[in-house]
Amino acid sequence: MSAPRVQFATTADGFRIAYTASGEGYPLIWLPHFLASHVQLEWDFPQRYVYTTLGEHFRVVRLDNRGLGLSDRAADDISLPARILDLEAVAARIGCERFALVGIEGGGNLAAAFAAAYPERVSHLVFINWTPRFSEQTGVQRLSTLGLLMRRDWDMFTENIGTSSFGYDTPLAAGYARLVRSTLTQDMALRYGDELAAEDLVSALERLQCETLVLHSERNFYASEDSARLAAASAPGASMVTFPGALPDHIAAMLEAIVEFVAPPPPSAQPAVDDTSVVEATAFTGRELEILVRLARGLSNREIADVLFLSPRTVERHLENVYRKGGFRNRAEATAYAITNRLVDGVRPGGPA
Repeated sequence: MSAPRVQFATTADGFRIAYTASGEGYPLIWLPHFLASHVQLEWDFPQRYVYTTLGEHFRVVRLDNRGLGLSDRAADDISLPARILDLEAVAARIGCERFALVGIEGGGNLAAAFAAAYPERVSHLVFINWTPRFSEQTGVQRLSTLGLLMRRDWDMFTENIGTSSFGYDTPLAAGYARLVRSTLTQDMALRYGDELAAEDLVSALERLQCETLVLHSERNFYASEDSARLAAASAPGASMVTFPGALPDHIAAMLEAIVEFVAPPPPSAQPAVDDTSVVEATAFTGRELEILVRLARGLSNREIADVLFLSPRTVERHLENVYRKGGFRNRAEATAYAITNRLVDGVRPGGPA
């Protein structure tokens, strides 16, 4: 997947916020840590793998909050209410009324605050190596050392944040240092660091109404396992998964967990009520089954496209595959198959249940 084009949304208080959107499907907005948020340059780093992988299942949206990346840099107010305006503007610009949020490290603060403020708009919430109380992480030695470097020697700090993330003597370490320096100034980094340290998101977690997943890497210097447990225990009904090693060691497994959490595959079809159906439901992909089910419920191609956040042409392409695999000649035969095999909840052969 090539890097998407950068676009801009304007906030209610007049800031231009840079964003990108890639992939197709249900919208998933990824909120990164403030140190490495540049919607254009990050596509030259491991983030490309993250967005490309998720883009196979979702419409992945990325934005630079005010003061960061390609968004307006001169921001006096970077508080949570101000950052919520940034997210609101981008969601409105791309027409997303409801979506999933993923917050990694410091990006989790905005994700939690927005989900608590707008429960009707967030369906799923995922936290990665996040702490709801950043101020309590001062005991982490490496984090404290990096904090001192950030204040005293910006160039040395950026060089060391790269090696801390990717190891020494790797091209990514030097590249990551350049990414951080392109993302923000030292002054803005200090302001964001102080802002996150002053924010306590536990009360926001307690008000959540969406499904919540806490993902934690055993080896990360941003959030302790205790902080991950605090997040999972504070959010009603939240679940938690801990992965061994550092994030690069299990990034594929973590992305798979996100995909399964936000968009679980359709349940296996129940056995057919007679022997007339010769096509197994497993012959269809997950997306094809989603479209088949909605077709059986009477939705038009345009309505299916709107519900699944796809283009009408994409829906037509999937339906062509459904007809071909199932040997269906028209919508009526496809609908009959879906009803006979009980793929549609509340409908059984012969009429409504």
